[in-house]
Amino acid sequence: MGDPYWEASMTITVRAELRVLPDKREEFVNVAMALAEATSDEVGTLRYDWYSCADPRAFVVIEEYTDSAAALAHNQRCEAFLRTLAELAEITSAHLHGCLGPELEGWVAEHPFAHAHPPMCQEKPSPRPS
Repeated sequence: MGDPYWEASMTITVRAELRVLPDKREEFVNVAMALAEATSDEVGTLRYDWYSCADPRAFVVIEEYTDSAAALAHNQRCEAFLRTLAELAEITSAHLHGCLGPELEGWVAEHPFAHAHPPMCQEKPSPRPS
C-alpha cells in the first residue's frame, strides 16, 4: 500500500447519480433534504449536497468525508434515510474517490454501478535533483 501519511490525509469524495421512480419525486426530495439536514452536524462529514437536473427524475449527490471511517459512520447513522431513498430511486452510478479501505472497496465490488477511483499517486513525490 502507499504512504500511511498520504492515506490518513486523503478525504473520501462520492458522486452518485439517482433516478427517481415515477410519481415519487416530491417524496424523494423531502427525504433527500432531510438527509442533508441530518448530516449538518455529523462529525467527519465535510460536504453533503444534492443537485437536480433538467430531467425532473434525475438527481446527483456529492458527499465528502474526512476518511472511510467517517463515510461508514454516516451510512450507519443515516441508515433509515438511505433505506427510504432506495425505495424511491435507483442509483444509476456511484463514483468513490480516495483511499477507500476494505469496507468501501467491498461495497464497490458488490455493486455494478459503483466505481472506485484511488489517487493516481499514493506516495509523496521524490525530491527533485539539484
